[in-house]
Amino acid sequence: GTQAPTVVAPPADVIRRVVLRNLGQVNHCYEQGLATSPNIAGRVVVRFVIGGTGSVMGSNVADNSLGVPSVGECIANAVRRWQFPAPEGGGVVTVNYPFNLQPADQ
Repeated sequence: GTQAPTVVAPPADVIRRVVLRNLGQVNHCYEQGLATSPNIAGRVVVRFVIGGTGSVMGSNVADNSLGVPSVGECIANAVRRWQFPAPEGGGVVTVNYPFNLQPADQ
């Protein structure tokens, strides 16, 4: 039988590097949430799909413990504009990425 090509996801440190480069957008989403709910803290897990060219084909909030849905949606929307290295093998890769959010003064 013919073997399907193995899709190799970008290594975690590569994904983390892209996330860190765009962390300002995530913080901006969080700051908008803090403006309305000053004490929110928690974790937002965004599930996103990296296409064969490295662009994000879709993203959604997999988990949000902040209690403010708009922050998660804002982050998911930001992730959709990010560019990742193309996965080896040319397939699509699904990533679940947790963002831990807490006020700077804690």
